[in-house]
Amino acid sequence: MKRGIRIGAAVMILLLACSGLVMAGGQKEPAKKEFTFAYVMPWAVTWYAYLGDAFEYAAKQYGVKTMRAISEYNQNKEIAAIEDFIVKAPTLIGLGSVSGDSAQLAAQKCNAAKIPLFIENSALAEGPGKVVADLEFDWKGLGRMMADVTAKNWPKAKVFVVTGVIGTGPIDMLLETFQSRAKELGLTVVGVQNGEYKQETALKITQDLIQSGREFDVIWGNDAGMGQGIIQGIKEAGLLGKKVILTTNGSPMCMDSIAKGELDGTINYSPGFHGLLYFLAMHEFASKGKVPSLIYLPMKYITKANMKDAMLWEAANPEQLKMAEEYFRAQVKK
Repeated sequence: MKRGIRIGAAVMILLLACSGLVMAGGQKEPAKKEFTFAYVMPWAVTWYAYLGDAFEYAAKQYGVKTMRAISEYNQNKEIAAIEDFIVKAPTLIGLGSVSGDSAQLAAQKCNAAKIPLFIENSALAEGPGKVVADLEFDWKGLGRMMADVTAKNWPKAKVFVVTGVIGTGPIDMLLETFQSRAKELGLTVVGVQNGEYKQETALKITQDLIQSGREFDVIWGNDAGMGQGIIQGIKEAGLLGKKVILTTNGSPMCMDSIAKGELDGTINYSPGFHGLLYFLAMHEFASKGKVPSLIYLPMKYITKANMKDAMLWEAANPEQLKMAEEYFRAQVKK
């Protein structure tokens, strides 16, 4: 009888232990936290396709559920998506915003709902709304690098810039720093125009620039698509090799153009790597309650001579995730 009681007790203890209810000291084992991260992206193509793929990959590896909305760079759709997420009550919300004002409004709504908000590649206008962290480029540093690269390789050059959307915080910061640094280095900025992140717009701007007779030595495009529009316009005018074409962005398209000799150089950074950092920052805060308030994406200047050093955009893989985890841990320790 006693032997039967002992066996029964042992079985009960084993069952309790397997169900996660018994730990040393008789305390209950804490249940594993389940997180849901919601995020709003301006688009689901090109740059943001890589970012989203990497974010989703990391979430899968960490066992985190996700919800995604696309704003199409429309403030009304952006705020509607934020409001919809608030109703669904995820652990955290992330936002790639249309503008600083829109991000501020989103922050106020998330603060009122007590849902932490992260922003990426977005300015935050002044106001009562607060965000946990901002993940982005060093936009001022990028503008400075554009000027430094130009002055180092083409001193005293006349420079024309086809930008992203003027009026958005990041592009405004880039332009302000670029123009200031260019003046310091003896460059002449002969023009700046809004390319709207569209290849056809950049092509038209380039065609108009050439037809105007305005002198320029170097032309910058602020992403790969606009870079292709610039290349097309320069080629049509028979000026390839006579004008210097540079881009920020550093996408696979840029790398291909460098290899072909159409593009002279690009400032390279990876949206996939950014997506991994975005996720890791959100997970750090969800699990530990703190995270650096500002995290910058690394960037480097790439030409035909150092293409092997480029950061690849496809980051939804174990190797890139490991690299991102190491980079993120270094940021946390700063």
